[in-house]
Amino acid sequence: MELQAGRGEWFCALAWARLLGDRQQYARALEVLAPYIATGWWPAAQAQAELLEGWGRADEAIALCRPYAEAGDRLVLNFFARLLSRHGHGADAFALLRPGIDDWFLAEGLVDVAEVAGLDEEAAALLEARIAAAVPACDDPDCGRLRLEPSNAFPLLAAIRERQGGIEEAIELLRRRESTSVNGRDALADLLARHDRIEELRAYAASEYHGHAAQRLAEVFEERGDAEGAITVYGRSLKSPTACGTWSSRCPNSWSGTGRVTRRSE
Repeated sequence: MELQAGRGEWFCALAWARLLGDRQQYARALEVLAPYIATGWWPAAQAQAELLEGWGRADEAIALCRPYAEAGDRLVLNFFARLLSRHGHGADAFALLRPGIDDWFLAEGLVDVAEVAGLDEEAAALLEARIAAAVPACDDPDCGRLRLEPSNAFPLLAAIRERQGGIEEAIELLRRRESTSVNGRDALADLLARHDRIEELRAYAASEYHGHAAQRLAEVFEERGDAEGAITVYGRSLKSPTACGTWSSRCPNSWSGTGRVTRRSE
């Protein structure tokens, strides 16, 4: 591994640096990464920052990442803000992400750091303003869709209200979203399950088109040791003419009458 690291194989270099760090040979580990850092390549800087943080040297990690964050790349901003938030700079992290409130990825980071910084209401106000500013997504006067930025404003605001104890408001917000499922998960179904609102989850599963609510209901039964209940839920979903479910090839990745599936890669 050391030989390949010296030949410029990045993944070998990273693994070798981690191993050296585990052995508390920190200076040698940083020397391994130094040629990559010298190129200004962000993945190398991120890897070194993660190592420094793990070694208890968060201030050095922050100093390393700051110039990259100043360039404005969204991936770097999100990483740097979360790093700041983990080490007592929650307000700075919030201020860093606030201008990117219209970007779903940065908005997710903003809501997370807001919790640590005690700035939930400030984050909620930003999201409420974005929701109020949304416009119809098409020219049809009867168009019910919204051009909303960030696209996840409703579930993010719901997350804030849920952690503040406003479960009813969170549920109503999630019922207003257009994308009902992201990466095979349904936020409303998950919320109902977290708060043991099983009858409401059961009713939602009976009508939710993509089958993700039914999947969550089955998971609840399985978590409780009720395998038969889980099997029954899956069986009903497979027989349903409207629910396609994640276990079936019939699930469309397009608009339907009851919601939309969204996949995110970041």
